[in-house]
Amino acid sequence: MKILNPSQLKQVDEQTIANQAINSWDLMQRASATVVASLLDDFSELLEKRVYILCGKGNNGGDGLAIAGLLDALGATVEVYLIDAEQYSVDNAKNQENLGHERIRMFNLEDILAFEKDAIILDCLFGYGLNRALSSEWRGIIDQINAARAVRISVDMPSGLSCETHITVDSPIIRADRVYTFQVPKLNLLLPEYGEFVKSFSILDIGLDTEAMEGQETNMHYLTAKSAKSLVPIRSKFSHKGTFGHALLIGGSYGKMGAMLLASKAALRTGCGLVSVGIPNCGTSIVQTAFPEAMVFADAAELSLRDFNFPTDLTAIGMGVGMGTDELTVRGFAIYLQSLPEDARLVLDADALNILAQQESLLQALPAETILSPHPKELSRLIGTWDNDYEKLSKAKIFASEHQVFLIIKGANSVLVCPDGSLYFNSTGNPGMATGGSGDVLTGILTSLRAQEMSAKDAAILGMYLHGLAGDIASRDTGEASLIASDIINNLANAFQDLMDS
Repeated sequence: MKILNPSQLKQVDEQTIANQAINSWDLMQRASATVVASLLDDFSELLEKRVYILCGKGNNGGDGLAIAGLLDALGATVEVYLIDAEQYSVDNAKNQENLGHERIRMFNLEDILAFEKDAIILDCLFGYGLNRALSSEWRGIIDQINAARAVRISVDMPSGLSCETHITVDSPIIRADRVYTFQVPKLNLLLPEYGEFVKSFSILDIGLDTEAMEGQETNMHYLTAKSAKSLVPIRSKFSHKGTFGHALLIGGSYGKMGAMLLASKAALRTGCGLVSVGIPNCGTSIVQTAFPEAMVFADAAELSLRDFNFPTDLTAIGMGVGMGTDELTVRGFAIYLQSLPEDARLVLDADALNILAQQESLLQALPAETILSPHPKELSRLIGTWDNDYEKLSKAKIFASEHQVFLIIKGANSVLVCPDGSLYFNSTGNPGMATGGSGDVLTGILTSLRAQEMSAKDAAILGMYLHGLAGDIASRDTGEASLIASDIINNLANAFQDLMDS
């Protein structure tokens, strides 16, 4: 799914109106009806609650006025507040007339608004057209909305937050419990920096013209089940274990052999035919007892990797989990990395990334299309620190282009940064996955998909999606607080099945 900017969204609206022979007011009514349907689905007691709808002077406010009319017809208790302005958009003014001015309370930025406890506040002050921070004059109103003991729902965007420009978090911004955004996600809904303002969001299909959407060029995408499903490898009736590749996972150290177990189990569960591990000698009996399906290449060193006398010609190699950064480990890693063939399918995580950050010259030895999967702290060691998420993405794109690597920045809405500058944001996953070992599982998944001869880009996209989906399925049984990395592995089969059934 494409992520579009305000200019593109405006073009799509205009083309939809032209191609479908409707007017802008018709499209507004359609969008508003979709919001009402979602409200009724998501809030079973909606008609029993008081609903406050705060409307701005533009078309987002027009949406709010239309929503008010629809809810009123359903018997809901609705109170409408409209900003007092000299001029309103044409469709906004039309919906004022339709609702009836006697139903509308005008307000100014100096007013005190009283919200009933346990009510629903529908934020329709500003839509996707906002491109700068709200002035300090708005702080009083926004603070009142944020302080209310009510559910806050924003239509299209939380007011005060733009679609695709940086807004400082100390600006007046509504803290939305949920956002109903139209047709496509917007960049700022996906960035960790704005998480406190976007607890969750839903994408509402309002029937914008498909041809108009497809005609928009963008380098930003949001992963969907449809796009992930198209990447799942198809198995032939005459397949055998050699058909699906041999993954080698290298890492582990004394006390951290669990990371290798998690990665290797995840790799085999993701469908590669064979899995071997390269580990220090102390882990041999652990792996062969706990995971007999894996084969072991044991390093001569007992407690941590040193010699790295491992094959370089297996189908894909994943390195770094639980490995440590002892001096001899760093030396052995550097020698092994530089010995890999140019076409090696390589995945690097954890301590492999920390070593690269310490010895930047090793970046030149990375095979083309290597996948790196850092968490934010590891990323900062690679690309330097950043002041905001826009700067982070800019630096990540430069790094990925310079070294021709695929960079998965892990976190909420994990994002794949490609060498060509394109971005793919993940739609699956939950806060319960912020647990030890979750990243090791992802490394196993990615290495497995590369072993099945998927391109780095496709493996990264499908790997992120499956990893998050397995975590989502696991959280249904365990809840988020109790979710552990093994639960993700145990639900990979269910994730594949859910994806293929979608």
